[in-house]
Amino acid sequence: MPAHTVRRRVVSALLIALGFYALSDILLWQRIFEAHQLSMFDPQYQTGHVAILLGMMGIGAVLLLDAGVWALWYEGALYTIAFGGGEDVLYYWLDGKQIPAVLPWLDRSRLIFVRPIAGDVTSLELLASAAFWLSVWLLLLVVMPKVWVRQRSAQA
Repeated sequence: MPAHTVRRRVVSALLIALGFYALSDILLWQRIFEAHQLSMFDPQYQTGHVAILLGMMGIGAVLLLDAGVWALWYEGALYTIAFGGGEDVLYYWLDGKQIPAVLPWLDRSRLIFVRPIAGDVTSLELLASAAFWLSVWLLLLVVMPKVWVRQRSAQA
């Protein structure tokens, strides 16, 4: 299978997984937990939400096994974008709502690097973090094939 087809397939899988991960967050958290004041069950919800992501990563790994290193790209991109702010941005974007000015529940996220030393994560910092992770993975998507071509030509 041509390399560009593999990359297109992996990027498509990533976009679908992120979209449905954000949609599940909207449908479960907002439509059920917030609507019925069930925030006391937040720890159980978060465990289930992480399990959904791990399930998507597992299914992706199996379905993309023949993609080689690109399957690892998918795994890394899905995890870091989901926990690095991308899923949160999608959550509000898909729901048609503005990102709140302050997001204190994201203070625990270790993958949101762009943040104040003290204080809560803001919407600008969330957007910067999401942009950072998207840039990292898009850069790897473009650069990795070029590095491989150079290595192959140097070996020949």
